Amino acid sequence: MTRRLPLAVLVAVATLVLGGCGHSWDWKQADLDRNRLNLGLFRGADTGEKLGSWVRVGEVVDSKGSRSSDDLEVVVRYEREVGEPFGTPGTERVCYRFTPATDGAEVDFGRTDCP
Repeated sequence: MTRRLPLAVLVAVATLVLGGCGHSWDWKQADLDRNRLNLGLFRGADTGEKLGSWVRVGEVVDSKGSRSSDDLEVVVRYEREVGEPFGTPGTERVCYRFTPATDGAEVDFGRTDCP
């Protein structure tokens, strides 16, 4: 019985690691920018252009609106090179849309189509 427990734990850990548990590479990159955008809101970024200037990881592909008109948003593209062992070689591109949350103090984000 004592031998099976460590083996079961090892199998569970290997399954989680190989199964890709957690968030995807693009979500992690977007989350880093979300933290910066939260700081930007706190520091008074009140237009899409000003808020977009706080992005450090991805590339801003669209920014518009203002906090006063409730249409503030920033769209950011994240890219990575994919090699042969992990899929078809090339560049993978994913975009995220960032908008102020309903409380206005934090930024919500989610995947969107790239413009």
